[in-house]
Amino acid sequence: MYDAVVLGGGYSGLAAARRLMHGGAGCLLLEATGGLGGAGRCGQVAGESVEWFYHHIKPHDTFLLDLIGRMGLESSLLWQETSMAFYLEQRLYPFSRPQDLLRFAPFNLADKLRFCAGMLTSRFTQSQNLAGVSAKDWIVRHWGQSVYRKMMAPMMRNKFGIPPERVCAGFLHGRIKGLAATKAKGVSGEMLGYLDGGLDRLTRRLGEELAQSAETRLNSPVTALERTKEGYMVHAGGRSHAARVVINTLPLNYFARLPVNFSFESRVKYQGVACALMALEGPLELPYWTNILEPGFSCKVVVNQSRLGRHRANLVYCSAYLPSEHPLITAPADEVRELYLKDLRAMAGPVELMDCLVTQSPVATPVFDVDYRQQIHNLQGRLPGVFFAGNATIYPHSRTLSSVIGSGRQAAALALERLASGAEAA
Repeated sequence: MYDAVVLGGGYSGLAAARRLMHGGAGCLLLEATGGLGGAGRCGQVAGESVEWFYHHIKPHDTFLLDLIGRMGLESSLLWQETSMAFYLEQRLYPFSRPQDLLRFAPFNLADKLRFCAGMLTSRFTQSQNLAGVSAKDWIVRHWGQSVYRKMMAPMMRNKFGIPPERVCAGFLHGRIKGLAATKAKGVSGEMLGYLDGGLDRLTRRLGEELAQSAETRLNSPVTALERTKEGYMVHAGGRSHAARVVINTLPLNYFARLPVNFSFESRVKYQGVACALMALEGPLELPYWTNILEPGFSCKVVVNQSRLGRHRANLVYCSAYLPSEHPLITAPADEVRELYLKDLRAMAGPVELMDCLVTQSPVATPVFDVDYRQQIHNLQGRLPGVFFAGNATIYPHSRTLSSVIGSGRQAAALALERLASGAEAA
């Protein structure tokens, strides 16, 4: 019997397993696919190893930065000033510096003043105080109806996949504060970091460390979870594993389908994502980050990856968060590629594609609904001996690798406390 079995080998699972190992617990990590890292995994594009989904590191990503340091990779961190823009009205509007706001034609003077007032209000607001508040109501109250209609409403639809009146203001506020925290003194844009060589370097180091005293099984999708007198029996990859405690990092809707002899219900819904990482023949004349607010575009964000880190190829991500049942989530890769390539050419002019990696997932992130806090109420106490980590547990913090690493550490700390108490599941 293992002290603990961790379900899922993404960064929350890796962080949980590492904390359990250092806490002296015998641990098994189960991963459904053939590799660790989850959404931080890398693939080969134009002969280069690059993350499937765009990732950057912010100066306040303390859990991720701490892990990078502990794995001896701090010297491989590259910090660069980046910029962002909005694409609407068939134009690219830079939006990184104060003077960019002054030149932002879709806003009139009153809009610009309300935008500044809204940003100032955000600095002195606590995200946890906005639980149960609609993002639409909060934005209209502090930023104004015009700013909401021209910018915030279409941006929220793109990022959250539900009507803005259903988006949780607390989570939106956390994202805004996170963006503000990337500003450095004397810098006009955002200071962002990238791990030279990609996150696979960090994932490999973590896997090597875990191999010293923990056990990892790849290609072992969890198919059932059974409660026993001593704890739990986890059925995965055609084998069964007994555990005193379990840490789950799988999406809650997946986990709810596992129980054999007990019940677990979840109201949390998930968004999907369809992302295309493209290698282009020439450099792209776009900033690092472009939010697309133009109607009719399938692609909702363009991330010019060549502006962050050191890459041999000219790399760009085209991506969109989508309802989990959206056709693009299961569409053939070439269909996604051609749709996004059409959008990219409409924005940036003629571009020639050398290589492309399309990645799709129906469960990229929870839908942070206005009553999300109620949906996850007492999550850690619902099942004796089962602890939860991952994106579902990060509210009200922004959905970053650092946040999920922190959630994994926290779940492991709770599991170690239970193991030390000697409590049984039943």
